[in-house]
Amino acid sequence: MIRLLIWIVLIHFIKRSSQQECEKDFLKTQPFNCEFQYEKSQAILQCSVDNPSDKTFYFLKIFWQEEVQNDTESIFQSFLSSNLTSESAFYVCKSTYKDFISLDPSILSQFCNSCLDSLSEFINETSVERLQINNSKYSYIFRILDEFPLLTEINFLDNLVLNISEVNFGNLKLINVLSLRNNTIDILPGGMFSNLKLLQKLDLSQNGIEFLSNLSFGKLLNLKSLNLSFNEISIITDDTFAGLTNIEYLYLMNNKLVFVAEDTFASNVMLKSLDMSANPLRVIPEQLLQNLMNLEDFFCSACNLSKIPENLFFNSTQLTDADFSNNEIEILPIKTFERQPLLKDVNLNFNKLNAIPDFKNKSHLIVLRLYQNKLLSINSNLSKEAPNLRYLNVSENKIQYLYDDLVKYFTDLEILDLSKNKIAVVRLGSINVNIRKLYLSNNSIAVFDVKWPKLLTLEVLEMNYNQITFLELPPCIPSIKQTVTFTFQYNKISRLSMTSLLMDESRIVADKNMMAGCLFNGMSKNFVDISHNPLICDCELYSFYKYLKQTKGIILDTFLNLANVTCCEPVHVQNKSVIHLQEDIFSCSLEENCPQPCACGIRAKDNKLFVNCSATEIYEVPQKAPSAAEVLYFNKNHLKKMISLNDDIWQNLTEIHADYNEIITLEHWRIPQNLHYLSLKGNKIRNLPKFLTDFIANQSDFQFFFSGNFKKCNCSDRILKKFLKDNKAFVKDIDNIICEIENNGTTTVLPLYTIPDSMLCSIPIVLGFDPTVTVLSLCAGFIFLIALLLFYYKQRQLILSFLYIHCNEVFQYCFEENDIDDDKIFDAFVAYSSCDRDIMLEILNELEEKEPHFQLCIHERNWLPGRFISDNIMNSVQSSKRTIVILSNNFISSPWFRLELRAAIFEVSGDKTNKLIVVLADKSTSLDDIDTEIRHVISKRTYLVWGERWFWEKLRYAMPRKSCLENEEHDKTVDFNPHRRNSDIALMESM
Repeated sequence: MIRLLIWIVLIHFIKRSSQQECEKDFLKTQPFNCEFQYEKSQAILQCSVDNPSDKTFYFLKIFWQEEVQNDTESIFQSFLSSNLTSESAFYVCKSTYKDFISLDPSILSQFCNSCLDSLSEFINETSVERLQINNSKYSYIFRILDEFPLLTEINFLDNLVLNISEVNFGNLKLINVLSLRNNTIDILPGGMFSNLKLLQKLDLSQNGIEFLSNLSFGKLLNLKSLNLSFNEISIITDDTFAGLTNIEYLYLMNNKLVFVAEDTFASNVMLKSLDMSANPLRVIPEQLLQNLMNLEDFFCSACNLSKIPENLFFNSTQLTDADFSNNEIEILPIKTFERQPLLKDVNLNFNKLNAIPDFKNKSHLIVLRLYQNKLLSINSNLSKEAPNLRYLNVSENKIQYLYDDLVKYFTDLEILDLSKNKIAVVRLGSINVNIRKLYLSNNSIAVFDVKWPKLLTLEVLEMNYNQITFLELPPCIPSIKQTVTFTFQYNKISRLSMTSLLMDESRIVADKNMMAGCLFNGMSKNFVDISHNPLICDCELYSFYKYLKQTKGIILDTFLNLANVTCCEPVHVQNKSVIHLQEDIFSCSLEENCPQPCACGIRAKDNKLFVNCSATEIYEVPQKAPSAAEVLYFNKNHLKKMISLNDDIWQNLTEIHADYNEIITLEHWRIPQNLHYLSLKGNKIRNLPKFLTDFIANQSDFQFFFSGNFKKCNCSDRILKKFLKDNKAFVKDIDNIICEIENNGTTTVLPLYTIPDSMLCSIPIVLGFDPTVTVLSLCAGFIFLIALLLFYYKQRQLILSFLYIHCNEVFQYCFEENDIDDDKIFDAFVAYSSCDRDIMLEILNELEEKEPHFQLCIHERNWLPGRFISDNIMNSVQSSKRTIVILSNNFISSPWFRLELRAAIFEVSGDKTNKLIVVLADKSTSLDDIDTEIRHVISKRTYLVWGERWFWEKLRYAMPRKSCLENEEHDKTVDFNPHRRNSDIALMESM
C-alpha cells in the first residue's frame, strides 16, 4: 500500500537526451528495474527499459488522493484506476513505428507542456508521416501539427475538446487521410479543408454537426470516402456534395435527415456505396439516384419508409446490395430491381410485405432476407428466377405450406429459414431438393411427408416445436458426403417408424460398396434429436429401444440428448428415459379374458402373452386368464401359497415373477412343465421342496431368484446350501442369498453357499432354569387361562365370529362343521318384505361380492314365475343351507309370513344346526303380533340387529362353512368371480 504526495517522471525509452525544461522529467536510456525512492513528502518511481526498440515515452504526475494498490494490475494501470485529482496527469507518447506517433494523454493537465511543444526534438520529424492523438481535453495539444509538415495521415479520436477552427491544416498539403471522429465538433468552418488537395478519406463521424453547406467541403477532387454518420444533420441541399465529383463512398447513417434534395447526388456520378440508414426520411425522391450509374450498395434501413419509388434504381444497373430493412413497406413495385441483373444481396427484414416480389433474371442473387413480414407463401417463381440463391430467410411470417415446387430449381441453397411461420404441411422429396440447412421450427407442422434420399445436400434440419405425431426416422442419404443433424424436439411424436432405416442397414450388410455413402469415415453420419416428445413406450417402440441398445453392426442413426428421450405412456414409466428401461416394459395390451385388476398383453421382446397382477393388493392368483398366458407378474401382493397356480390355465407358464409376497410354503404346487424362470425374492419361504429342486436341477436352462427370504440360518439349511452350490449356474442371485452368523457378539453376513457346514451347525442351544421364575410363570399362566375361559364363555359368539372372519385358517383348524346338506344349491335363502329391500341388497352385496363368497337365493331373482308362492318358499328353504329372515313390522304383518313362511320356519326349526338366522330390521321391531308357536321357535335363536357392532362378523359366522380342502377343490371348479353367475340358477333346475 502506497500513499503518494508526489510527482513522478518515467521514461521507458528515450531516443535522444533530455531537454533542459524536461530534464528532470526523463531518465536516460539504460536498463534498470522499477523501484520506489521515498522522501519525506514525495516518492519517485523509476522503471527500466524492457524493450529498447519500443519508442514509448511516459510522463506521470500524481497528486495524492487515496492509496494506490498494485496487486494485480500493472503499475501504470494501478495509478490510473485510483481516484486522482484534476491536477494529476498521465501522458503517453508512442513511436513504435518510425513513421507513426500516437499521443494518448488519458489524464492530461498543464504538466510538462514544453515537452509536448518540443516533441519533435525527441523524434526526427522528417520521418513522421502518421499522427494520432486520443483522449485529450486540451486543445493546445494540436499545436504540434506545425512540427510535422510531412504528415500524410492524422487521426484525432475521442478528444473531449476540439475547436476545429483553431486547427491549422494549411501546411499539411500531403494529408490523404484525416479522421476527426468523436471530437465534439458541431460546426464545420467553410474552406477549412480547401488546402488538402490530396485528401482521399475524411471521417467526421460521431460529432455534433448540424448543418452542411456548399463550402463545407469545397472541391476536394481526390476525396473517395466521406463519413458523416452519427451527427445531427437534418437537411442536405442539392449543392452540399457538388464539389466531390470523385467520391465513391458516402456514409450518412444515424443522423436526423428529414429532407434530401432530389439533385443532391447529381454530381457524384462515381458514387459506389451510399448509406442513409437510421434517418427519419419517410420519403425518398424518385430521381435521387438517377445519375448514380456506378452505384453498387444502397442502404436505407430504419428510415420510416412506407414505399419504394418504382424507378429509384432505374439507372443504377450495377447495384449488387440493397437494404430496406426496418421500414413499413407493404408492397415492393415490380420494376424496383428489374434492371439490376448483378443484384446479390437484398435485405427486406422487418417490413409489412405480404408477398415475395418477382426477382426476374437474378442469377447472381445470393442472399434474400424477408424476416418478420406478412408473407403468406413463397413465390413459386423464385427458385427459377434466382436459382443460385444461397441464403433465404423468410422466418416469422404467415407461410402455410412447403412443397417441392417452391424450391425445386435451387442449385445449392445453403440456408432456408422458415421458422416461426404457420406451416401445417411439408411435402418434400418427390424430386431432388438441394437445400443444405432447413429451419422449420416453431410452426404448426402436422403433416411431414419427406422422401429422405431426395434431399441431396442436406446438412441440418430443424423441426422443433411443431405438431408432428408420427416420424419416419431418417435412413441413409447416399448423395450426402457430410454429417447430417436432424432435430425434432418438442413435437407431439408418439410413434416412430424404423422401416426405411433398418432396410438400409440390411442393404449395407449385403452390399457395402453400393451403400458406401451411408457412412462418414465408417461411422454414422446421421445425428437425430427426438427429445422432449410424448413417446408411447409399448411394443411398437421396442425396435427403437433395441436399436439404441445395440453395440454391434451397422448404425446409421446416432441419437442425441437421449436423457430427454422419455416415455409419456404407460403411466408407470412416465417421464422415464427410454434407454434406461427394462426390456419387459415394452408390450401391447390385451383385454380379452384378462382378469381384474390385472393387466394383460403381448411382450415385445419374445411375443409372449403375459398377465401382470403386480402391486394390486390381491391375495390369490386369479382363476381367469387368457389360456395362452406364458408369463405371470405377481410381485408385491399378499400371496401366501402357490397352490392357486395349480389351475390348468396357468400350466403354460414359462415365467413366474412372485417377488415380495407373503409366501410361506411351496408345498402342493404343481410346477408348469415349460417353466424356465422363477423369481421368489423377498418372501417368507424357509425351505425348498424336493420336487422343485429336482425340477430345477434337471433343466438345461433355468433362472431362479430366491434372495431376501430369510437371514437366520442353522444346520437344517445344509440341504438348501447343497442345492445352491450344485445349481450355481441357475441361481442368478446366489450371492444375495445370505445368512447372519453370530460369533462372539459380532454379526457376519455371508452368502449361504459359502458357509462351511461346521459353522452352520455350531450354534449351541442354551436352556436356563430358575424354579422361582418357573412357579410364578405357571401361576400367572393359570390365572390368565381362567380369565380367558371366562371371557370366551361370555363372548363366545363374538370371538368365534372374529376368528372366522379374520383368522379363518385358525378357525378351520380348531373348529369343524359337518354340514349334512352339501348338495344344496344355495348357502342361504333370504326372506324379507319389499319394504326392507335396501337391507336385503346390502346383505346380498356383502355376502356375494366379498370373500368368502356365498350364494344367496332371493325371490326377485331366483323364483320361477307361474308357480305357487308357497311352493317357491318351500323349494327355496329346502334348497338352501340357511334361511335368513329379515324381521320387521312390515314383514310380520304380511300374508307371506302368516301363511307360507310359517311352514318354512317349522321346516328348519327341527334341525339341530342353527339354520335359521334372524335379523331384526330395527330394535323397535315388535314380536307381539307373531303366533305363540312361531315366536317360541324364533326366541330360541340368537338375534342379529341390523346396524349393530360386529354385525357382519356375526352374520358370516352363522353362515355355512367348509373345510380348507373343500375350499381349495371348490376354487378349482368355480370362476374367478363365480358367485354372481351360480346364484342366478333358478330353483326349478334342481327340482
